[in-house]
Amino acid sequence: MNAVARQRITVLGSTGSVGVSTLDVIARHPERFEVFALSAATKVDEMLAQCVRFMPRFAVMASAPHAERLATLLRDNGVSTRVLQGEGALETIAAHEDVDSVMAAIVGAAGLGPCLAAARAGKRLLLANKEALVVGGELFMDTVRAGGATLLPIDSEHSAIFQ
Repeated sequence: MNAVARQRITVLGSTGSVGVSTLDVIARHPERFEVFALSAATKVDEMLAQCVRFMPRFAVMASAPHAERLATLLRDNGVSTRVLQGEGALETIAAHEDVDSVMAAIVGAAGLGPCLAAARAGKRLLLANKEALVVGGELFMDTVRAGGATLLPIDSEHSAIFQ
């Protein structure tokens, strides 16, 4: 029997409740999933712990001071995760050629840019952020279709339409 390649996952909003739950599922199935990248706004200590545990290639923080602090702590702990910061970095980790799936759990309209980037890149987009649909609407859905992305609603509010 052939081994199936593990899915490489980017978790946008990894320190929030949906992100933490996603990482719990990934940890329970290491033969199926690996963390490619994580992002958080300001929770440096939580991000440090996640990077130590999952060893992602990238970690993104919202601001330069938070990114610098995380980079220092990761270096001090011997973790080689590359730290980036800002909106452009979120789009980079969402659309990266090595990513299979993107869990989008960033709160508010801040999640629209990386969701559009993932959709343009044809990723499997696990959407827990309803604001991308509310703010982006038709543009977002057109981008999903044009990019050949797969959109999967994750949050109960999205999934209710299927129940």
